[in-house]
Amino acid sequence: MKKILLSVILVLLLLGGGVGYYFYKVFLAANINADPTSTTYKYLYVEPNDTWTDVVTKLDSSGWVLSVDYLEKCIAYLEKKVPVCGKYDLEPNLGNRNFVNRLAYGLTNKAKLQLKMTRYTPWVARNLSRQLAVDSASLADVFLADTLLRKYGLDKQSSLALFVRMDTAVQWCMSAKEVETVVLDARRRFWNPVRMEKARRTGLSLKDIHILASIVEEETNNAEDRKMVAGVYLNRLKKRMPLQACPTARYATSDFTLNRVLKKHTQIDSPYNTYKYAGLPPGPIRIPSGAAIDAVLDFISHKYLYFCAKPDFSGTHNYATNYVEHSCNARAYQKALNKRLREQRAKK
Repeated sequence: MKKILLSVILVLLLLGGGVGYYFYKVFLAANINADPTSTTYKYLYVEPNDTWTDVVTKLDSSGWVLSVDYLEKCIAYLEKKVPVCGKYDLEPNLGNRNFVNRLAYGLTNKAKLQLKMTRYTPWVARNLSRQLAVDSASLADVFLADTLLRKYGLDKQSSLALFVRMDTAVQWCMSAKEVETVVLDARRRFWNPVRMEKARRTGLSLKDIHILASIVEEETNNAEDRKMVAGVYLNRLKKRMPLQACPTARYATSDFTLNRVLKKHTQIDSPYNTYKYAGLPPGPIRIPSGAAIDAVLDFISHKYLYFCAKPDFSGTHNYATNYVEHSCNARAYQKALNKRLREQRAKK
């Protein structure tokens, strides 16, 4: 009798151990990104309409799951609703239960949303779309909507003035309207009361400040020189002189690899070409940096109307109040440039 009882107990222990081991493998054992020696996180992107089957397929095709069978059993046992769209951290040796709960309750990792130098609003939409789970067409529709643009005194040609450069953490799964809110919040934070007061003193609208800053930024990288250049352009605007800004002629060519603007480029018939048309162009030629906008707001007041690159190729400029003086500066620069080009050709 004792032998039978012991045998029964042993069988039950074995069965219990087997069941326990089974549930351990299904729920707790490392199964996702399983590598005892790894400290590397992986990132899983769950699209808006993804099902659990889609999630399992993504993991399997990436080689990030040891046992598809155990994972599918865990999903079935937990009976969770569809996974929540988002970007998810997958730390090394993640168990199935933790993984499934994370996706079911939307415990997402934030994505970094960056908006840098961009030349056209559709390019902005494409850039943001690549960083988020929203299509570029929806974003373009939002940013080019007449009601939004009118609210900020803009139109489609000047729509790029809606944006400021940004680098912020957001949810990866966002609608186009939610992205619009993020963009407008960044703009609102940038245009704080201090900057708004400086803008008022320039006599320009925020749209025109964005336009002028986009030109100034392409003229020089030097912070103090930008303030001087901004002062020149403001002087020319006050006198109703054409800006004759090389960056606008380059923009009119649509060839952004162009290093030197030649006379033929200044003859291009485009409203963006400030050699042919007086005043500011109809919109920014890029999204200017905050530093470039600040250079316009903090422009240096002077009487100069012309500037020309220095012959030392320092990236800064010589300034002139009249065309005769400017011509002298231009000849000095051209002479130095020709010499440099001859030396470069001689080395080849």
